[in-house]
Amino acid sequence: FERREAGSDGLAGNARLIAEPAYRRLLAAEPLLRRSIPALIIIFLLVIAVLRFLSLMHERDDVERDAKAILSLAAGQLASSISVDASIATTPGATQDLLEGISRQGAMGRSHVLAVTDGAFKIVAVTPQSTGWEGRSLDAIAQGGQPLFMFGDRAGVMEISIGGQDWYAALSLANGRNGAAAALVPQDAV
Repeated sequence: FERREAGSDGLAGNARLIAEPAYRRLLAAEPLLRRSIPALIIIFLLVIAVLRFLSLMHERDDVERDAKAILSLAAGQLASSISVDASIATTPGATQDLLEGISRQGAMGRSHVLAVTDGAFKIVAVTPQSTGWEGRSLDAIAQGGQPLFMFGDRAGVMEISIGGQDWYAALSLANGRNGAAAALVPQDAV
């Protein structure tokens, strides 16, 4: 039994020889580690803040992309409804019902504007939000939307200016360019 005890003391001695230098270095570095803790906390908080900022920017891009998709789909559906039944564009009550129906289906807010125009882009019907636009030319109201009026759907959703305010707009041309459907929303509402 005596040898076992001596052997175990030797093992502890070997472990002490191996661990002692690392322990001494750790003790020597302790003041430096204590001083670095506040700096490490600040760095950690900065990393979290940057990640949160990037997350919010990504979320904002998603919201903007969704708003543009809704505008494009609403303008396309409105133009296809007009193309299927051309009498809708000439009947004010039917056109207004169509505008309100598409607005409800697209879950559009009060700030969204849907408009139906004739071939010269004169507004025939518009959602109640902007009834002052009815009878006016859409290309005169909207600044910077020339590609929309030339290319329709192919121009995509564009940023335009109406009355000094920035808007997103989508325009779809009905069959034979006899009319058009526009969906607009102020950028502030997105």
